[in-house]
Amino acid sequence: MDAIRVHPAPSSCRPYSPSNPVPASALNLDRNVPVPKPSKPGELLIRLKATTVVRDMLTWPETDVHEYAIIGNDFSGIVAEIYEENSDFKPGDEVFGMTHVDRAAAWAEFTIATQEEIAHKPSTLTWEQAAALPLSAQTAYEALFSHAGVPIPSVEPALENRADPNHTHQRILITGAAGAVGMHLVQLAAAAGLYVVAATSFNARNQDFLHRLGADETIEYTVLGNHRSRFDFIIDAVGGDVLAKSWECVKDYGMIISVDSASYDFVKEHEKLGIRRLGVRALFFIVAGSSEALQYLARLAERGFLQSLVIETYRFNSVREAYEHANGRHTGRGKVVLVN
Repeated sequence: MDAIRVHPAPSSCRPYSPSNPVPASALNLDRNVPVPKPSKPGELLIRLKATTVVRDMLTWPETDVHEYAIIGNDFSGIVAEIYEENSDFKPGDEVFGMTHVDRAAAWAEFTIATQEEIAHKPSTLTWEQAAALPLSAQTAYEALFSHAGVPIPSVEPALENRADPNHTHQRILITGAAGAVGMHLVQLAAAAGLYVVAATSFNARNQDFLHRLGADETIEYTVLGNHRSRFDFIIDAVGGDVLAKSWECVKDYGMIISVDSASYDFVKEHEKLGIRRLGVRALFFIVAGSSEALQYLARLAERGFLQSLVIETYRFNSVREAYEHANGRHTGRGKVVLVN
């Protein structure tokens, strides 16, 4: 099969590590890589149609765990083989999902997934749109419903109703609202009936887009100081100074959640700095993913309540260019996607 693999550093260079991250030049499209086989109950072989490129993913620990690693998590594709006959899926089923972070391996013609990592592909989405959904949308789903404890709304036409500022809806602040996770947070929070305030660095560019997704207000980070003790929930996808300012904006006994990968230890760090407030719950988490969440997101997408955006599509043989695009400054919205 064709597979994009991370080749080891040249002998004249230091081995790749967290302090010496993998460069895009280490990504190579290799031919005749052995096709994996389902080997455990619940495993399936998926023939890939599309997968995604995530910003900074070559800095993730799994990229240098072993030589010639195949990375990538998001995917859409067709079930090619199952391990057991009593599977919930059968060969030929169109599916989408996210392989566990410990296994990755979606940047290939075929990959192994488990039943808990996939769901039937939303019929209204293209292969590329379906592949762009799992990682970001499931992160938003778990932040809101699993960790913040917001009740999961039923999938009904009533979801079109947005929060009314004259009512006593709970308020949520979403930072990085125009980003990959943020745009899904805005849509899910609006569907759940929260009063959504979307924060970005540039209001003029983002406000119309975010209002279309369901935001009730849009603000810039520079005015966060004007919103002291205003929010029941703050979900952060930015980190840094923006996350630090969140302690001023959350209500007493409210909650702060960060999904910014560099903010994994922010609670302890902020406690040392003396900016943590007692009574405010705060946490960082890494998405786990589940078939249940994917099924729910698929139903929302099929009914038009959840958009999945793709900024650009590249072939496997242009993976280096695709990675540079995902990590560069661009004006489009959505995920960079790879197709074989």
